[in-house]
Amino acid sequence: MLKRLRLVLGSIILAVIIPLAPQSAVAMAPVAPQTATNQSQGSISITSTSVQPSFPLTIKFNIVALGTSNIVDARLHYRIERTSFAQVTSEAIAKITPSKSINSSYTLDLRYIGGVPTGTKIVYWWTLKDTDNNVTQSATASFSFEDTKYAWQSITQGLVTLKWYQGNNQFAQTLMTTAQQALVKLAADTGAQLKKPVTIYIYNGSADLQGAMVFPREWTGGVAFTDFNIITIGVSTDNLAWGTGAVIHELTHLVTNQMTNNPYSGIPVWLNEGLSMYAEGPLDSTFVTVFSLAVLSKSLISVRTLDSPFSADSTKAYISYAESYYLVKFLVDRYGQSKLSSLLTTFAQGSTYDNAFKTVYGFDIAGLNTLWQNSVYGK
Repeated sequence: MLKRLRLVLGSIILAVIIPLAPQSAVAMAPVAPQTATNQSQGSISITSTSVQPSFPLTIKFNIVALGTSNIVDARLHYRIERTSFAQVTSEAIAKITPSKSINSSYTLDLRYIGGVPTGTKIVYWWTLKDTDNNVTQSATASFSFEDTKYAWQSITQGLVTLKWYQGNNQFAQTLMTTAQQALVKLAADTGAQLKKPVTIYIYNGSADLQGAMVFPREWTGGVAFTDFNIITIGVSTDNLAWGTGAVIHELTHLVTNQMTNNPYSGIPVWLNEGLSMYAEGPLDSTFVTVFSLAVLSKSLISVRTLDSPFSADSTKAYISYAESYYLVKFLVDRYGQSKLSSLLTTFAQGSTYDNAFKTVYGFDIAGLNTLWQNSVYGK
């Protein structure tokens, strides 16, 4: 159960993690050079561009070019592909010595952006300028930033692709079957459905998983990278039972994000976590015990407080996750699946927390808190 809480906490904290210290990179062979096309009428000819990724820490971008005048400026433009309502392109200036011939590079240090998951697509191009103000842009190229330390195998069913490197086909198929069953149950219980393809990377345990992260926490067991539609989980072959629950939990986070993603607002933390825990099935006995004690001591946390990120205090965190489960169960049991589906659709339109609940259920967050606690205490 401690691993379950670690997994759940990891899914949230990693989105806002503060860099602590660099980790050792995994050496990787350079990607084959990609010849660029001169896209201007200037006097600069780009011979080649290439990338040398070193997952998960750095990517070295290379360029070779010739000019009739000294090349004085070399700029890399790159875009990390992810779900976003605004396309963001970054620009980096490579250090060069003015010359008619350059063989230059720029190294992107991913520690400064918190890292990206394996399988992330990166698009890039270069622009060069010479002393005569001639400007040339290379052809746009792209590559997938992969963790090639392992020999990944892959299976796909519907919108879900599962990749693994340790364990037989039955091991992978069990996890895939779990994912497919979870999607069916989630749609039936809440109306939430997967809209875009997702990829699940199964590492052989937490140590391998953490080795694929820029700033891992010791308790991280799995992460849902919602902006990338990618999940990474550490599941050893002798811990399959835990792994199936982890797959359900993290996959539900991706489905929920796809259902509600909008440029204006998110959904309450308790709803996000509650949906994932509810999807796993009956609540684990540890959470049941913690919840029961909170009820007896009348120390339940208000729903309004649970709208925001949960406390770092382990006891309060356990209560928060338990309450999240029971809140979602309350909404499903009393008002039905169709209402919950309508709630997610309303959130997708950018509604505030209170307005979304008023629109669908006729009460706001405070009203939900009263109704739910009354049901808990039998009032």
